[in-house]
Amino acid sequence: MKALCVTTALLLLSACSTVMTPDSVQKSDWQAFGLEQGEKGLIKLSQNKLQDKDTTGQFNSDLYLAYSDGYEVGRGEYCQQSAYMLGVTGRPYYGVCDNINIWFRQDYQSGRLSTAGGY
Repeated sequence: MKALCVTTALLLLSACSTVMTPDSVQKSDWQAFGLEQGEKGLIKLSQNKLQDKDTTGQFNSDLYLAYSDGYEVGRGEYCQQSAYMLGVTGRPYYGVCDNINIWFRQDYQSGRLSTAGGY
């Protein structure tokens, strides 16, 4: 169990470091990026984190707002799925639905503990 936790932590850290941000200063590109991140159930990136990853050097508050708007739409879609089935299939959950649906994490854990997925 301890090895699993360490491996999971390392995977999360490596996933966070390889986020590719848009090379564009178009709000629509940043909104699409946020939408994609939200739909995947990933944790919302801070403005400072995105500023650090920006390769154009032109990242600003307007682009962060576009990213945030897209992210919230994507997160809303992600949180509409069955948390139980998310757990059954063994996909990770990062807690992004906890303030939208107070039962999401509990349903996810029930799915993780279920034998329905053959795990």
